[in-house]
Amino acid sequence: MGKKLFFFIVIPLLLVILFIRYSPIIKADSDTIVITGEIVNVREKPGTTYSIITQIRKGETYEIKNEKDGWYEIKLPSGKKGWVANWLAQEQNSPTNTNKGMVIADHLNIRSEPTLTGSVIGNLQMGDEVVILDHEDDWLEIEYASGSAWVSSSYIEKMEKKPVGAIQEEIYISALYDDTNIRKKPTLKSAIVGQASSKDVFKVLKKEGDWYQIEYTSGKLGYIASWIVTDTNEVSTKTIVIDPGHGGRDEGAAGANGTIEKNLTLNAALLLSEKLKKAGFNVILTRSADEYVSLQDRAELAYIKNADIFISLHFDSIEDSSVHGHTTYYYYDDEVKIAEAIHNRITDAIHISDRGVRYGDYYVLRENQRPSILLELGYLSNPAEEQVIKTKKYMDKITNAIEKGLVDYFSGD
Repeated sequence: MGKKLFFFIVIPLLLVILFIRYSPIIKADSDTIVITGEIVNVREKPGTTYSIITQIRKGETYEIKNEKDGWYEIKLPSGKKGWVANWLAQEQNSPTNTNKGMVIADHLNIRSEPTLTGSVIGNLQMGDEVVILDHEDDWLEIEYASGSAWVSSSYIEKMEKKPVGAIQEEIYISALYDDTNIRKKPTLKSAIVGQASSKDVFKVLKKEGDWYQIEYTSGKLGYIASWIVTDTNEVSTKTIVIDPGHGGRDEGAAGANGTIEKNLTLNAALLLSEKLKKAGFNVILTRSADEYVSLQDRAELAYIKNADIFISLHFDSIEDSSVHGHTTYYYYDDEVKIAEAIHNRITDAIHISDRGVRYGDYYVLRENQRPSILLELGYLSNPAEEQVIKTKKYMDKITNAIEKGLVDYFSGD
């Protein structure tokens, strides 16, 4: 009886120990690695003697599925799994961007409770990042001081986690030759969906092996081979002056429901500024706070800074509340090209009426010695359009569109 009991207890215990010793450690789904080697082999199994499935490159990030004997098992963009040596990668255990957000309003109140009656215990500024802990109705719980606090979700833009294989820094590429094929999938056997000229500049969305994923036309994605393109810093030398219309004692237009133009133009300008800086532009704001700046000073700043483009941001208003849509203005004929490049991108991005590219006799255009345009980004006097205009989704769309329009314009030089 004693001998049977011994085997009954010891043998299962030994099996458990062996299972723990030789089984891979299953990682949490949120753990990722960033590749630190220049070109890293992905192998079929954990060891240098096993077959190479593909190669990945420095800076790419991947989700860890398992870990064993100094190797990480990762999931590739194709859906397959493979193994990379842990000495060629760095584990990322910090919180991912899925629980982070960015403030898109000036002086956002931080409250002790998720209600407007909660005590104000601090404030955040446009562009500040927060760590989101939880949500309740229209409120987000965020990390604050040594504990947590609450802010309105309307003024926080959630930062999405980059997909597996996404690049860590934004880069732009151009084709080495005219009529370069753009393919549906990252392989030479895939169907050709478009062609690029040597003048085209594309923003890289992610890398898959030796291929770059790009947006080759509005809303359409494709792949271009890395060995027939070159990195370009075409936009990095360009200086853009962004002019948030009005400010200080000059409030601009008032919306049908009380929205003030000067606040919207500043919010849009600050958000656009961050995006253009990340894309490599040199950005200068005529104002970065709620302050009055004369029209003369705005135009002169563009001349002093030798701006490549001056962009004045506005939101329209008229007595007829039925009028709606966006308009782009220029003064000199040689500004039509930049006006059309940005206007067309805005039209593609938003679903309000297109009022066209027009001649406009505005001081900041007429008296400006540098190329300049003025954007009227919707009618505050139209109650329905006012509700759309003031949303963070709309702000994100128009600023993305302006960035794309600038890239289109400079890549066509």
